[in-house]
Amino acid sequence: MDAILIGFSSLFSDPVNLIVLVFGIFLGIVFGCIPGLTATLGVTLMIPFTYTMTPIAGLTLLIAIYVGGISGGLITATLINIPGTPSSIFTCYDGYPMAKSGKPGEALSIGVFASLVGGTFSAFALFFIAPPLSMVSLIFGSWEYFSVAFLGLAVVITMASDDMLKGLIGAIFGMVLGCVGMDDVSGAQRLVFGHWQLMSGLQSTALMMGMFAICEIMIQSHTIGSFRYNINLKGLSFRPPFKEMKGCFTPIALGCLFGTGIGILPGIGQNAATLITYNQAKKMSKHPERFGHGSPEGICASETSNNAVNGGALIPLVTLGIPGDMTTAALVGGLMIHGLQPGPLLFTTNVDVVGAIMVAYFISNIVMYIMELGLMKVFVKAVNVRRSFLFSAILLFCILGAFAINNRTFDIWVLIFSGVGAYIFTQFKIDLAPVILGYILGPLVESYFRMALIADNGHFLMIFTRPIATVCFIGALLFLLYPLIKKVVLKVRG
Repeated sequence: MDAILIGFSSLFSDPVNLIVLVFGIFLGIVFGCIPGLTATLGVTLMIPFTYTMTPIAGLTLLIAIYVGGISGGLITATLINIPGTPSSIFTCYDGYPMAKSGKPGEALSIGVFASLVGGTFSAFALFFIAPPLSMVSLIFGSWEYFSVAFLGLAVVITMASDDMLKGLIGAIFGMVLGCVGMDDVSGAQRLVFGHWQLMSGLQSTALMMGMFAICEIMIQSHTIGSFRYNINLKGLSFRPPFKEMKGCFTPIALGCLFGTGIGILPGIGQNAATLITYNQAKKMSKHPERFGHGSPEGICASETSNNAVNGGALIPLVTLGIPGDMTTAALVGGLMIHGLQPGPLLFTTNVDVVGAIMVAYFISNIVMYIMELGLMKVFVKAVNVRRSFLFSAILLFCILGAFAINNRTFDIWVLIFSGVGAYIFTQFKIDLAPVILGYILGPLVESYFRMALIADNGHFLMIFTRPIATVCFIGALLFLLYPLIKKVVLKVRG
């Protein structure tokens, strides 16, 4: 509770923190409701602008964008059957049919209310799970950190892509990018090819802005003309239509539990959480035939789970320094730009920052609910912004942001080449999630593995003398071998 109380004190001691929180929620919802723009893109784009802020103000802004962006995706998913963010795809299945039947306001109210419940539940999970987990993680050694990072990498390779081979290719490419620069263990130069600019590695913010922003601009440039949707919004209320929500307790409960639990697992993210929750809610529903035809239960299952992932994903970030999803992977850059190393030491060296992160996340969910329903007509108008204007502004912000961090043009080239490379990957249907998380987790896996071997004189079997490391390592192997095991089982049954 000390961290939470200090967090409240730190956040409310400066009015700027509350101003940037409200602004971040607004900006996040805008990014979330415009198809093609995501919460991850919003967070990545704003990281350079937090450089001049205090650590608490900067991280509050990024957290607020995260919360607003994930929830904002339900607006277009409900009104025009296009998910503003990938995590809202299952909201399309029931939100749009309900809106089409003459109840757009009711569908939006249910979705935003479900977002509030999921986000608030995971906020309490963040309050009560993160502090004790950080204390446990202080006893972690190199084997434990290696196995946890390896587990996260295995999960990403297996679940983040439809094709495991493509997921493996993406992860390996990301790990190679993470190897550029000075080796943390030996100090040797790796993959610098005689260029001194690469000695410190590839600048993470420029790399991520390229992979998300530049790549997305290139993808959508094929249809860069004006999008105009005829949206008739009515029946919107701050009070959710409880008469329409009979039977929604079960999907909301499932969304809270599955979303938070999956968020804690490194690298899985919202898409898997919404898929699992939606399918399970449909199985447990008294009226499964209504799913896909405007069922409030389907809206609740999707929106509760994808927002519950947010708080869950923050737990491994602040306790272990390992991101829970793509957006928290970008948040690593937000921490490091202020000289903060995510992990268990944050609770001892920067308890005010950790407390502020937890409190900002909790308050952001409440502000999101009020703002999203109160300014819904404004956000609906944002859907019709011309892409030619929008992408020009985003491109300008990316170039300025990449240059401003280190004041060198080399980072602009990193931005451009990473964007082009990411675009090429998408054309081959290779998911970018394994690339990004391979870039972040790969160096952790390598460094902790080598340090563990050095400490134990090269004896790898010493990992099996550490229970936590053993469980995580075996779990990682099972994830990697799952497609092969599944194939053998199907062959035996056939």
